[in-house]
Amino acid sequence: MHAEGIFLQLAVLGCKASLAVLLLAAGGAKLADLAGFASTVRLFVPGRLPRALAISPVLAAAIAAGEVLAGAASLSMPAAGWLNPVVLAICCCFAVAWTVGYVRHAGRACRCFGALSRQRFTVAGIGRAVGLTLAAAAATAGVPQVSIELSLLTRLGLLGGGALVAMAAFSAAAAAGARREPEPA
Repeated sequence: MHAEGIFLQLAVLGCKASLAVLLLAAGGAKLADLAGFASTVRLFVPGRLPRALAISPVLAAAIAAGEVLAGAASLSMPAAGWLNPVVLAICCCFAVAWTVGYVRHAGRACRCFGALSRQRFTVAGIGRAVGLTLAAAAATAGVPQVSIELSLLTRLGLLGGGALVAMAAFSAAAAAGARREPEPA
């Protein structure tokens, strides 16, 4: 599908940029609260407790770093069409995680934004995750190449702005985590 008309192109690119910034903020905040996010990851790791305890910090770090990398790449390289299905897959994972989280762990904290998250696994969260997935699906629509051709300087500027978003989320989550009481196990 190819978005024709300026308003459709703006909608597609708006979805793409919004999701990229969301991934940068979520990943940056998770990196500041890896222990807290790992406690949520542990809810989804099958198997016995010792294995879940061992693997969950590694998975938490990989998920957070993956979100930052996908967000930074999507924001600074909008012409890289292969990134659109990657972001869509990430958003599908969000929807699945929220659904499973709600079914199996309703009321537990999601830690989607590290220590900044106050959200619990709820039906409304499933709706938000499905909305993100729909936005990611919309962002896969093609736009004319001229709409996404960026100079190296522009791409570097977007990458720098994305780094600032991730660092601001990291700093905010680190500060919030220092004041937050740990969630019961």
